[in-house]
Amino acid sequence: MKHQIPTHRIGAESMAISELELPSVGEARTHYQTVKARFLNINSWELFAGKEKAEFSLRDEYGKLSLEKPKVGNYISIKIPLLHNPDDEGMDWVKIEVCEENISDEEESNYIRVRPASKPGNSTDEITHFLNNDATSNFIIKRNGCKVTAEVIARNEVPNTKDKTVLEKLRNKIVAFGGMLLGSKIQWEGLTNGLIEYEK
Repeated sequence: MKHQIPTHRIGAESMAISELELPSVGEARTHYQTVKARFLNINSWELFAGKEKAEFSLRDEYGKLSLEKPKVGNYISIKIPLLHNPDDEGMDWVKIEVCEENISDEEESNYIRVRPASKPGNSTDEITHFLNNDATSNFIIKRNGCKVTAEVIARNEVPNTKDKTVLEKLRNKIVAFGGMLLGSKIQWEGLTNGLIEYEK
């Protein structure tokens, strides 16, 4: 990848990884196209993540729902089940800062990096997310030979408590520490498994 995953410096980190070995390179290439279509359709991620997981919506720079492929400068709104954000219509917001694709004969990869952000259109830069903006979530799919892999790597996860009400601080700590304690199992394993699932 041209861009590197940020170094872990502070707070919590986690990783979810799912792998699938196909019988041939040709089958792996074909399946990777299916995985890539799922990966780039962020509005459908909840379908692959399984029941009672977060809802994801791709948004343009104005916060409007987008049906296009993700790109740098887009946002993703996230609704956490049971513990909706009381600050803004139940949504947490992240901004896409890296969106790249790499292709060679033996390898293919797609990488999306997001960082907690203010909801587009807000009058302040206050972060609308349960983590502060040191955190990143790094979403990667790749094919190497016959193997197809999906990964989510979270780095520098620190609860967002700056300029928040007592209720907002409590909610953000609960959601953040819940994710930190249970790691990828509560956050991303369902998504990585669903993205690479092989349908005969």
